[in-house]
Amino acid sequence: MLAPFLDRLTDEELDAIPYGVVRLDKSGQVLSCNRAEADNAGLPGRPLGRHFFTEVYPSANVPEFHDRVMDGVQHGRLDATFSFTFSCDLMPRRVLVRAYYAGRTDSVWLFFAKPDGSPFDLSPALTPSIRPTPSHGIDLRTSRVA
Repeated sequence: MLAPFLDRLTDEELDAIPYGVVRLDKSGQVLSCNRAEADNAGLPGRPLGRHFFTEVYPSANVPEFHDRVMDGVQHGRLDATFSFTFSCDLMPRRVLVRAYYAGRTDSVWLFFAKPDGSPFDLSPALTPSIRPTPSHGIDLRTSRVA
């Protein structure tokens, strides 16, 4: 089961994951955001406490993203992988999204990767000094239901 592992990750461990990672509460407020996502999305910092669908990524406030995630929260079951294009100021940002509901904490984990499912390229200056263990190897291309 993925959720108990994810719920225990520290900010430093989240930053070691080369995929974008965002954790939302059941209303869509950002609880966690790793450095890879903040950097790749061009966010000025970690948008903790802000609403994901209205303040952070308003272009995700569409049925194929918002409704899919919120329906999963409502039903207590979400493990979906889909492609999405964020509308950004300079140019669209196409990503592969993996959305996963963690029932124990009533939260949603969102993982973002390049469209082919590969991790983002992190510059050495931004890469944390800890090295990811094999358990950090979250494959966005494989769907698992908890």
